[in-house]
Amino acid sequence: MKIENAPVANWLVSTAVVIGLLVVGRPLLVPFLFAVLLWTVFNAVIDRLKRLKFPPWLAWFSSLALIAAALYLVARILGNEATAVASLGPAYIAKLEALSTKWFAFLRLGPALSLKDLIGRYDVTGMLGQTASSVGGIFFQLMLIATYVGFLITEQRALPAKLARLTDDVARRDEGKEVIHIVARQVQTYLGVCTLLSAAMAGVTYATLRLLGIDFAGFWALVMFLLTYIPVIGSVGVLLPSLMALLQFGSLTAFLAVAATLSMAHFFLTNVLQTVLLGRSLNLSPLAIILSLTFWGLVWGVAGLFLAVPITAAIAIVCEHIDGLRWVAVVLAGPGLRHPRAPASTALSGRLPKTTRA
Repeated sequence: MKIENAPVANWLVSTAVVIGLLVVGRPLLVPFLFAVLLWTVFNAVIDRLKRLKFPPWLAWFSSLALIAAALYLVARILGNEATAVASLGPAYIAKLEALSTKWFAFLRLGPALSLKDLIGRYDVTGMLGQTASSVGGIFFQLMLIATYVGFLITEQRALPAKLARLTDDVARRDEGKEVIHIVARQVQTYLGVCTLLSAAMAGVTYATLRLLGIDFAGFWALVMFLLTYIPVIGSVGVLLPSLMALLQFGSLTAFLAVAATLSMAHFFLTNVLQTVLLGRSLNLSPLAIILSLTFWGLVWGVAGLFLAVPITAAIAIVCEHIDGLRWVAVVLAGPGLRHPRAPASTALSGRLPKTTRA
């Protein structure tokens, strides 16, 4: 088989340009995409409330109030916990160092091995201070995201008409709108379910830590709310509040109690309940998920980890409806399954039907 050099070179150059634009445009793209996801959750809540027989105006205002309350709660938790973490952090670092030295000696990893040998001679107090001061930057990002969401809400009624005017081909316009609706519906369902399950995980975390008297319960609940959105990594995140219990009490009993409770809750929510609620609406291969997490994490850092699955799912759905790119959807789909294929008459290709819908 002969490989043409020109197409391969074009693909490589185009890929490099796109990755470069993603890296350079991170300050603009990441807040905007988070705003799009929050806007999607906003509409998912509205749809759910309408199905519960809420009047449209009440569903709209209830969803808006819920999103505003969530953003306020995040800002409140960060504001209250940041100073406490910065002030109590050195004491917990000292406890961690003493505990690590004890365990290294027990495991016979060397008498001189300690936490400082592993993390180097960093100014831990300074690092904690920088972390606390970065909360101001987080507040700015939240305000920016909220601003974007506000403009998206005001524009959402006009968006279909704007998209329709992108092409004069009525048939292609209809197919494009159909694909956009499919992407929006499936990503909306995914984000709605993930938000519900993340909120449940945060509630379990907060209740467990408060019951056991562990510090920073609100902060760790927020951490688990965010990490539950990320496949694979969320299950490892239960170790963070568990280590907090170990540091505070110096007992394996507290560590195991928190780890066991949160692990069981996370397994039930993400492996049982999520499967029941989502079914096969986002059928992505585990390998595709891991690769997408790696790629977007390298490009956009922690923010990329949260955006990886929705972006990958949207790419798979769009490629399923475009002739010549369906192989991408097949590769991204889970073993033995793939996204429902669009009929030949609705695929986005040059061979569109000449008739239009009534």
